[in-house]
Amino acid sequence: MKKIIIIFAMSLVLGSCVSEITDTVEKIVNIDAVKWNPTIAVPLIHSRLNLQDLLDDANVDEYLRIGADGSITLVYSDSYVSKKAEDVFRLSDQSFSESYSLSASELAVLNTSGSLTLNYTKTLGFNTGGSEIDRLLFKQGSFDLSISTTLDHDVVLSIRIPEANKGSTVFEPSVVANSSTLPNTGSVSENLGGLEIDFTQTAQGHSEMDVAIEIVITRRGTNLIKPLEVITYTAEMLNQGYTQVEGLFGSLDFSTSGDDTLNIPFFDNSQGGSITLVDPRVKFFFNNSAGVRIGANVLKFDGINDDENMLSLTGFPSPLPIPQLASNEIGQTKEDSFELNKGSSNLAAYVNNRPTKNVYQLDVLSGNTAQRQWLLDTSRLGARVEIEVPLEGTARDFALEVSQPFELELENISDIEEVLIRLYTENGFPVDITTQLYFEDSITNTVLDSLLATDLLILPSANVDVQGKVRSANPKTTDVSLNATSIQNLQNANRVRIRATINTLFDNGTQPDVKFYSNYDLLLQLGVQAEVLIERELGR
Repeated sequence: MKKIIIIFAMSLVLGSCVSEITDTVEKIVNIDAVKWNPTIAVPLIHSRLNLQDLLDDANVDEYLRIGADGSITLVYSDSYVSKKAEDVFRLSDQSFSESYSLSASELAVLNTSGSLTLNYTKTLGFNTGGSEIDRLLFKQGSFDLSISTTLDHDVVLSIRIPEANKGSTVFEPSVVANSSTLPNTGSVSENLGGLEIDFTQTAQGHSEMDVAIEIVITRRGTNLIKPLEVITYTAEMLNQGYTQVEGLFGSLDFSTSGDDTLNIPFFDNSQGGSITLVDPRVKFFFNNSAGVRIGANVLKFDGINDDENMLSLTGFPSPLPIPQLASNEIGQTKEDSFELNKGSSNLAAYVNNRPTKNVYQLDVLSGNTAQRQWLLDTSRLGARVEIEVPLEGTARDFALEVSQPFELELENISDIEEVLIRLYTENGFPVDITTQLYFEDSITNTVLDSLLATDLLILPSANVDVQGKVRSANPKTTDVSLNATSIQNLQNANRVRIRATINTLFDNGTQPDVKFYSNYDLLLQLGVQAEVLIERELGR
């Protein structure tokens, strides 16, 4: 029943859903066993609603903010998150391969003593494109080590990386080539998760690691030792993912693809006129958890109304005030914000366009810098966009319109001569509301009937003082008569379209700003009476 009230009430101002009047009419048409006196009215509704009640019904209660003075602000928000660092800066697969030919003297030692140990060091580069890596903490990946040899003897190859540790243990994978099977090969895979590598200990100071390689060869029985024996190994780091990486990075694009959209139900179903708000605001709240210098810009912020008219919001600072993190703030998140208002942008015109849908896109890039930087796998830029709509301003012929399916099935329609709906209101809001309901055939888009002969001022504005604050409510009684023809038209209709036009008060040709408070309310009393043909009861 509350939705029926809103057909006649302030929910029209907020574009909330309305309901058919079927419930009302059905109460007065099931009359087979009732003798109706046309002078007796049946009360259907007695309710007092404040603005918060109406906003709750419009499903915007989560955005409602009430100030200490009772003033009301609607707040609509949307969250934006950039790509994560692990999706922006990726580790490419690494591959190191080498073939070692045994010298004649080494083969002689193996033949004489039955074993041979070879040790040497190498510096391996870690390829990261144009970036420089200082330190890397892995969360996943594999270190795959394989060996093949022409030797018909057992070979064990170990690679020790002194600056790579899992906890307190130095990383030293090894692989065995067992000559009992041919070809003489072997392979092993080690999990990189939890491994930390310091790449700063070479002469270059980044993106390199020194490795110590040990090869142990054990002669097997009487197997031959050929004049030319070769050992080939390959080490690969595959499917790497990091928890933390430090170094110097090139330009990184954290931008997400596509647009983000923030809807404002306040402007739903608006059909013309103008609304001017005293102090609308758009706010951006940023949080940054990346240790690279991030810059961001608004590529677009477009407001689109129900008529598909678009206006772009201007005045954004460039670049946006993104908080930056220093090298000693690894793992922290910093926040910053900024605000647009009607003095710093075209926000007044933007809001007057009644933007139901607000489409925006951010460009988020990290810039080149000589300063060493860091990234966590989860590092990203986050933002919250808020559009604040304080309910203070003016409305001039601000029209709202909404349609919905309608069905009215009546029994004994031939017995109904007239239905009278009486609405008594006491409007405690500082706006006039003129309304009309159209009953339509949705197939032919034809208007079959209307509830009122002309658009009618159902809710005259409350009386206000010089500050535009309500001083006293304004009463109004409205009678709506539905004759048999109208009831038949309603029965043929399958859609109802409700239109309301809102105006704040005029004062000598001007419209002072008015402000809405949480204690403003509306009294609604709805009753119905009917006349019926009584020939059946009189036996005519």
